Amino acid sequence: MPAAAGIVDDLTGYAEYAGWSHTLHRSRPGGHLVLPGAYLKWYDIRGAEQEATPAVSDRARVFLRAEEAAGRLAFRKEFGYVLLHRCGEYHFMQVCVWRDRNELVQAIYADTGGGFRPYEQEPGLQLAAQDVVELDVTGHERRAWSHYLRSKRDTAAKRAYLDDFDTERPVG
Repeated sequence: MPAAAGIVDDLTGYAEYAGWSHTLHRSRPGGHLVLPGAYLKWYDIRGAEQEATPAVSDRARVFLRAEEAAGRLAFRKEFGYVLLHRCGEYHFMQVCVWRDRNELVQAIYADTGGGFRPYEQEPGLQLAAQDVVELDVTGHERRAWSHYLRSKRDTAAKRAYLDDFDTERPVG
């Protein structure tokens, strides 16, 4: 069958990642973080063979409280979730909230040694979002939020959303 217009037959050089192999990770629910402006579900993500880092999780929670108190995170009585992702010895954290009913907005932080700081994006329009492992949890959260939006959105529905965590499992 001939290639369609604009289709390249030779895909050599596309999406080749020499020396890297994709490994399984684990996603683990970590309870809630309640801030004055946001009620967040917490997820710890790490390589399947990596140990948990509860001290980093505790430090990340303290950091987010301070970020909100300083006005660097402007929450509006929102629901959402946090992904604390251990990548080797580094940690990346996405703080995601559902804004204006159906939009997901996020702040990204990194701890590459010396504490959490805003993640520095490369210049341009293409911004980092989430990696394939983080998107597994976000997929669950999107479905849970959509279910909430179709509900009465009363206290029972809010509790149901907040209690609906993606279960601990291998991801990615």
